[in-house]
Amino acid sequence: MWKKLIFVLVILCVLMPRLSHGQEAKAVLDGVAKAMGDMKSLQYTGSGSTFAVGQNPAPGAPWPRFNAKSYTRMVNYDTASMRDEIVRTQVEPVRGGGGQPVVGEQRQILMVSGNHAWGQVGENINPALAAVADRQHQLWITPHGVLKAAMKHNATVQAQTEGGKKMTTVSFAVPGQLKVKALVNERNLVEKVESWVTNPVVGDMLTETTYADYKDFSGVQFPTKITQKSGGFPSLDLTVSEVKPNAPVDIQVPDNVRQASVQVKTDKVADGVWYVTGGTHHSVVVEMKDHLVVIEGPQNDERATAVIAEVKKTVPNKPIKYVVNTHHHFDHAGGLGPFVAEGATIITHDVNKAFFEQSLAAPRTVQPDKLAQSGKKATVEGMQDKRVLSDETRTVELYHLKGNPHHDGLIMAYLPKEKFLVEADAYTPVAPNAPQPAQPNPFSVNLNDSIDQLKLQVDQLLPLHGRMVPLGELHKAIGKSS
Repeated sequence: MWKKLIFVLVILCVLMPRLSHGQEAKAVLDGVAKAMGDMKSLQYTGSGSTFAVGQNPAPGAPWPRFNAKSYTRMVNYDTASMRDEIVRTQVEPVRGGGGQPVVGEQRQILMVSGNHAWGQVGENINPALAAVADRQHQLWITPHGVLKAAMKHNATVQAQTEGGKKMTTVSFAVPGQLKVKALVNERNLVEKVESWVTNPVVGDMLTETTYADYKDFSGVQFPTKITQKSGGFPSLDLTVSEVKPNAPVDIQVPDNVRQASVQVKTDKVADGVWYVTGGTHHSVVVEMKDHLVVIEGPQNDERATAVIAEVKKTVPNKPIKYVVNTHHHFDHAGGLGPFVAEGATIITHDVNKAFFEQSLAAPRTVQPDKLAQSGKKATVEGMQDKRVLSDETRTVELYHLKGNPHHDGLIMAYLPKEKFLVEADAYTPVAPNAPQPAQPNPFSVNLNDSIDQLKLQVDQLLPLHGRMVPLGELHKAIGKSS
């Protein structure tokens, strides 16, 4: 009898604080919801600056900034869908990635719904498998989105003082997706959101979003100033001019997006050389006597894992000894982790070496990836102007693209026997029969100048975006007569 009573008392002592904490969190969140106003959907419009996260011209430099002439976001919280429409222009000298140079005005339409993401250019719908996590992250850290997510995922609350102000910290995690700490001020308004996701390049990455200058829009409180930092650098600076609570937001997933999956296509372009395509980002496999060299491990775990599986099927019984990284931009380095897990050594320019040694060793706790699961440490070898990988089978020459505005450490690979040149982002061919650029791209001009200066005998280009083309296509793109 006494043992049962003691057992019940122990259980109550354990559960009662949890119940009281849960009730306290609910009371706080209910108060914030009442102050901010509840809504199922939202549209807001503004202008300011956007930034290309992960596209800086060198590790440690800020993300490239663009002028956002207009910025409209539509969100449906019930369906976890969002549509961003941004009209942007070039505001800084061309340097780094993110679609530079922007000529005139460029309209970006970026969408997500559940586990599907895509973009739209004119009538063309382009699946964006690698963008799902980031866009869902952005959806749930909006002021009302973070509140809804906190209510759903058993948030805890704690009073604190920050900058002399009394604040309430609301903390929660969405398993396998993100970790969040939101700060609520004395007016019961979300003032700041700190959120973490596992980035495939840098590991657990912090995003800090600040919401200020709240105003009433049809009974709903919404900030008119939104600023954001991602990975320590500014990633958004927006002044909001119009807000429409509960606006009709019906985002339907197109059939080609719903059916999209990671596809890998392998074309043998020469004896012992394969062009690995099937998505937006490509790789090239080169067979040496007793090992393989893979040029580029792009995007993320899913893409890199599929590429590695295809490589093993195409050339069984030879290990991947090296993965050559053309530059550190997140879309071109996001798949390095699975190659490290396979035991491959990374070759990159010296500009990127220390960055990769640090970033690939960083914690990956929010969503442990292939690298974290493997427990392996990355081996990174740097190079400067030139490095040669050679045996009696063939030679691969790696060159630094000096002075290329896209990236300070951009490298390309040349196969002298085959007269192939593999490059990323310096030149992307237009679609067949499409008009050439009205203005020569400075990245492409630099590439052509480098080929001439190095006296490389190039017959075919294997771009890591686009399609395999003869050198003459590059000449057409920059207005040079062959």
